[in-house]
Amino acid sequence: MRRALVGLVLLLAGCARSARPAEGVAAAASVEEPELETPRYEHVFMMPVERALAEATKLLAENGWVLKPMDDPKYLLTEWKSAQLGGKSWGYQSDGDHTRYLVVGEPLAARQSVVRIFRMKRVAFANDAEIRYDGKTGEIVQKHLVMEQFEQSFRARGAPVDLAQRERDTAPWVELDGAVKGTRDLKLERDLTLRLESRPSLETLTGTLRLTRDDSFARDPSFYLKRWRQEVQEPCARKVGGVQPMLRPGQMVLIGEQLGTREVPATVGDLACEAAQAGLGVTVGLAIPTKEQERIDTYLKSKGGPADQDALLSGNFWRKLQQDGRGSRAVMDLIDRARALRAAGRSVSVVAFDTDTDHGSARDARMARAVLNSHSARPKDVFLVLAGNAHTRLVADADWNEDFVPMSKHLVEVVRDLKILEVGYAQGRRWGCDLMPDGEMECNVMGITPGPRVEIRPETPVGIRMLPEMDDEGFHGFLDVGALSASLPSIALRGHEPPSPATEPAAPAQPAASTQPAAPGTSVQPPSPAAPEQPAAPAQPAGPGAQPAAPAAPRE
Repeated sequence: MRRALVGLVLLLAGCARSARPAEGVAAAASVEEPELETPRYEHVFMMPVERALAEATKLLAENGWVLKPMDDPKYLLTEWKSAQLGGKSWGYQSDGDHTRYLVVGEPLAARQSVVRIFRMKRVAFANDAEIRYDGKTGEIVQKHLVMEQFEQSFRARGAPVDLAQRERDTAPWVELDGAVKGTRDLKLERDLTLRLESRPSLETLTGTLRLTRDDSFARDPSFYLKRWRQEVQEPCARKVGGVQPMLRPGQMVLIGEQLGTREVPATVGDLACEAAQAGLGVTVGLAIPTKEQERIDTYLKSKGGPADQDALLSGNFWRKLQQDGRGSRAVMDLIDRARALRAAGRSVSVVAFDTDTDHGSARDARMARAVLNSHSARPKDVFLVLAGNAHTRLVADADWNEDFVPMSKHLVEVVRDLKILEVGYAQGRRWGCDLMPDGEMECNVMGITPGPRVEIRPETPVGIRMLPEMDDEGFHGFLDVGALSASLPSIALRGHEPPSPATEPAAPAQPAASTQPAAPGTSVQPPSPAAPEQPAAPAQPAGPGAQPAAPAAPRE
């Protein structure tokens, strides 16, 4: 959908970045860079290869590398950089440690690509002596000079110094003036991945326009949540470690999320379940426009059957064309868990605190007022407030607006002992919206990679980790949720099932330290197609790492 739609407001939120660019060296040093491990499988970017390579071009240029023109747009090749090594030894001296980068892009599908970055190195040594012939005796005379004079002397005598071969017999990146060895540069590949998959999310606000669709007539029984068939709400299926200190009357917890995932709303549902079963009243705050509150209240009192779910999803927020992740199936399921807990006799409420008519600081001020009004009405409830982390971070500025005041700044002035948690997660997928280079907005399944501040291993247990003191991003701790997977919009007719093991890779890669030749541009069978552009009926997205890694570049 084009950006030119009248009345559409975009706000940066749910930023996956873990540290603001303005922070100093001391702040950056407090976050330990993760140890890079050899990947078993290639990381598949959920974007066309041209876009991934365009970002790789910027990354190389920012690091001072100059690109050479290439006939094939799927390859990027830099000029050589050299630095002299050491001193003379036995009449020989290093002619330089030469380094360049080769970037190989491989398209797998319209929105799937692999990018490999190779660091290519060549070390040349020379005997700094000029060979001359004694005119009288015919004997060779050596004189220590620079290598350039050595070569000039050979040229003057017609020596065969041109060793070039026909280019058509070699790969386009090969230069035939010395042996070259290439290996995967894991650090630069991670830098590229963070640039591509730690972008701020876009939240789409429709204002008063009815940019909506209605596919309820096409929903078959498999579309609907099944919890309504259970007579009694099941016990809390999963315990959240570290939650006990939060289970006290009146406690408010802000949770800064990455929009459009299954795991974050599911974990908030676990928190609500534990608080409710501890006998506490619970209010779950969601970044849904307040105009949807009446439908939510009606749904919480209902049985939760198919007709009730249709009524809940009849609002413009759920049916707008640009779904940014706030109206995901996981959020709908969280509301349904609250309904089931109420049906089991627990005191659970859901408050919609967002707005579609304001943006920037004015929007966050209204969001804070809505939360505070609900808190005043239910002061003994445990409040679990879920929003994009641009709204929950306790800082008074944002990259897109230096005067931006987040919702959390208003809440902390009123709520005693407010706790703010950032989501800790492992690399995965999410549903979100982003602006394309041509100015169009795309909402689809996207990759998401955590920065070092919030990164955890996939096997990390679900739980809360509190920091000794608030960090410089304005968080008191982390809500660890594991590896992220995309939750499609609630209006999607299919694709809501958990990722199938069949989409996971099956073949391991060769060791990354290997320098055996690899042929860029060749691969195994591409994975299954990603979710289509229209959110109404997306297919199951392919899992991360759809093909074995190719660790080494060709040796020249």
